[in-house]
Amino acid sequence: MNLQSACQLAFLSLCCVLITVKESGSTFVPGRCLCPQTEPGVRGQLKELKVFPKSPICDKITVIVTLRSNNMTVCLNPEARMGKQLIRCWNRVNESGHDTKLCLKRMRRARGSRRQRARQRSRGLRGRASSSNSQ
Repeated sequence: MNLQSACQLAFLSLCCVLITVKESGSTFVPGRCLCPQTEPGVRGQLKELKVFPKSPICDKITVIVTLRSNNMTVCLNPEARMGKQLIRCWNRVNESGHDTKLCLKRMRRARGSRRQRARQRSRGLRGRASSSNSQ
């Protein structure tokens, strides 16, 4: 075997090893996710948000929040309502180049039912109408 054949064989072997390493690097390895257990949601103010996309290490999107009150980190279910909202906000913020702290300020739900709000509006209209009639 001459030197040129030996070099070609070594080069071919190196290429095969590199291809094998590259292919195995993109294969999912089960049991390596950061969050083995998740919660559907949390109560309280959020201090920090981390979202990790699917990767060779974990086949799920990982959502981790830190609570402001006790610095406790909680893994959220990415399929639950709160997880979906935070992922959507995180994607929107990253596309626009803003800070992820915008996602931590959650909107408060309006208290009361639609019927109660409709009554409040109609009281306001009646109050205005009666005051205009008295003038």
